Amino acid sequence: MGVIASPQAERAQPDAQVLIAQALIAEARTHARRRRLKVAAALVAAALLAAAGVLISRAVTGSHAAARADQRPAGPAAGNGIVTGHLAACSGIAPTARPGPVTPGTVVVLQGKITWKPDGPGAWHVVFPNGPAVAREHISDNYDQTFRFALPPGHYVLAGRYDPSAGSGYATFREITVTAGATIQAELPDVCR
Repeated sequence: MGVIASPQAERAQPDAQVLIAQALIAEARTHARRRRLKVAAALVAAALLAAAGVLISRAVTGSHAAARADQRPAGPAAGNGIVTGHLAACSGIAPTARPGPVTPGTVVVLQGKITWKPDGPGAWHVVFPNGPAVAREHISDNYDQTFRFALPPGHYVLAGRYDPSAGSGYATFREITVTAGATIQAELPDVCR
């Protein structure tokens, strides 16, 4: 025996399926719209971050270039004094055109003054200022190369150390007082004579 559906029942069933299908389609469209909005928002945020990065890098690069353009290697900074001179060759021979071998070394600048400490009856030893070197320069040719430092006003000690004796202290030294805008010619003495 077969069941014959009434025409109203046939119409009701497809309408329910159509409604469900339409609801699913509407939900899918809503999800797609949200997805597109999220992607668009992410792209806008990425573009803003990239633009900010470019602006920041240009600002930093521009300020470094401006700082480099303002530097003048030959002259002192505003308020500084210039100290220049030679690290004498440790030769033991009186200076002539080229008296002896070149003895390379390093000249360091220490801020402060030299003090003397008793080291027994009638003996004293030099005490250099504490703290790191304010500046340093390696001298490879004692006859042709000069050291040059731009220093703020104050009291300093120029100390020279020859390369073979790098760890044994300073071989030669000289105290100086720097004043703003002044150039000081400060030759380090030859202590090997």
